[in-house]
Amino acid sequence: MDNIGLILEGGGMRGAYTAGVLDFFHDEQLVFPYIVGASAGACNGSSYVSNQRGRNYEVIVEYGDHPEYISYKRVFRHKELFGMDFIFDTLPNKLVPFDFDSYLKNNSRFVVSTTDIDTGEPVYYSSFESKEELLSVVRASSSLPFISRSVRYKGRNLMDGGISDPIPIEASIKAGNEKHVVVLTRNEGYLKKPMKFSWLVNRGYKRNPELIRAMQNRHLKYNDTIEQLKKMEQRNEVLIIRPKKTINVSRIERNKDKLHNLYTQGYQDAKNLREKLYDFLNEKSKLPHLH
Repeated sequence: MDNIGLILEGGGMRGAYTAGVLDFFHDEQLVFPYIVGASAGACNGSSYVSNQRGRNYEVIVEYGDHPEYISYKRVFRHKELFGMDFIFDTLPNKLVPFDFDSYLKNNSRFVVSTTDIDTGEPVYYSSFESKEELLSVVRASSSLPFISRSVRYKGRNLMDGGISDPIPIEASIKAGNEKHVVVLTRNEGYLKKPMKFSWLVNRGYKRNPELIRAMQNRHLKYNDTIEQLKKMEQRNEVLIIRPKKTINVSRIERNKDKLHNLYTQGYQDAKNLREKLYDFLNEKSKLPHLH
């Protein structure tokens, strides 16, 4: 599969949906040459590239209700809602080990989208010399304003990739890909609304005016990208996989049953699109039919 990109939207615990989609890809032995993800999309994408089927399910669903995963007490004590050390250290290094050796053996290009809080612009990383580097950048991509700290990496202060580029289709286009499979974690018709509590953002990040601007314009960027995807879909340049049933899982969901059901929904939605997916990937190419 040449010149085909896989784009993974974030969405916190709604990433359980993406985990289901990617496990279907695992079962079909589908390997994309280019994968780009923001926030939870980057978390899911890393396990997909390391060929660890089921790892995302274990991290999101099995450990989703762990007291160290999400804690309101931590917000007041450490200004962190998500236990970032638990998610990006304890889980990948001890409880659900991330296989970096397997990751390196994969010839696919994996790209992580982040936001530079000093410029407000997206910054993409795709070359990692160690597991620690990869986990650090994925952590940065998942670090939400107010409830996470920024991550310092190679001279930049980085945060949530979803701020400046929530659905990084442009990165895939600039990489030369002609077709794109996009996994979204919102239902069709969803449009992002303007940010609430702008005064709080202005106050909390007064030293980062470009970050404030990016956060204020985030809904415009998101909605413009959705419109772009619609047009590309009409030209058969994009195939979108998104939840068919109404989403009842929040970004900070801890209910294991809801997370399991969303994972199952993702797997089933991808499975239902199997024939359409293969037709899309093979159309106008000399590739043999994928299996």
